[in-house]
Amino acid sequence: MEELLIFIVTGEGENGPVSATCETAVAALQSARRLADEGARNLLIDADGQEYAPADFKRLFVEPGPVTT
Repeated sequence: MEELLIFIVTGEGENGPVSATCETAVAALQSARRLADEGARNLLIDADGQEYAPADFKRLFVEPGPVTT
């Protein structure tokens, strides 16, 4: 059975904290971009208890490089 990950995007909007919950990494990155476009600052994406800036999250979860062994 595959483990379900939930991604939580958080930041600071003009009127206080903002957040979005997403079921996929791509959706989380899209939500972070949308919130940034709406003026949110200090955006972080939580993935399994670890927080990442959107650029790092994209690199690690959306466009990972080849795995070497």
